[in-house]
Amino acid sequence: MRSWWRYKKPAGKYLIAYNKITKDRYLPTGPELAQSAQLFDISGDKMKLILDFPTIGEPHYAQAVSASVIKDKSVKMFKIEENQHPYVAKGEKETKVVREGNKVHVYMTAIRSHLTPDNIEGIKMGDEVYFHVTNLEQDWDVPHGFAIKGADNAELLIMPGETQTLKWVPTKVGISPMYCTDFCSALHQEMTGYVRVSPAGSNVPLKFGTGVTKPEVAAASK
Repeated sequence: MRSWWRYKKPAGKYLIAYNKITKDRYLPTGPELAQSAQLFDISGDKMKLILDFPTIGEPHYAQAVSASVIKDKSVKMFKIEENQHPYVAKGEKETKVVREGNKVHVYMTAIRSHLTPDNIEGIKMGDEVYFHVTNLEQDWDVPHGFAIKGADNAELLIMPGETQTLKWVPTKVGISPMYCTDFCSALHQEMTGYVRVSPAGSNVPLKFGTGVTKPEVAAASK
């Protein structure tokens, strides 16, 4: 039987061990005890333990590569001024809501600790709503998430300086909350908002704002 690792070019310097039984090693903080992993240096005559740490149980496998393989290729954040997404909003003054027939495009921003806009009216049953969310953060470890109740198949994770799009088709009349799904700061729970969905054919004007909705800043329908 041929061994699979012969074709993976292993470095042969390190060994990762996953250990199933860890009774009394870690605090029982949940329904399942934490399992442990260990990293050994096996380059010498006697292997040396480098790191011993708790981990999840499954999947029970590990992979490792040299840091030099990815270090120089790593992108910590996207520069907001270089964002070329067609629906980017590079600042809160560029946010808007635009109707194109039954398609509504929401140019939205996320930054600690609010969404802009966070109140939208004039969405109707039968509309397709596209939330184009730009993360305005320029601190590499502050991603933001985005979801809206009723979009049951997806949510967004937006890296600093990046724009991501979520499609949402309302299924009922009423108020639908939207919110950040990635904990970002002590005021994370402030990153919420609401969309009012009206019946098809209603004459509710398209309005949006942060904190309140203001008809005078509503985008004109196309």
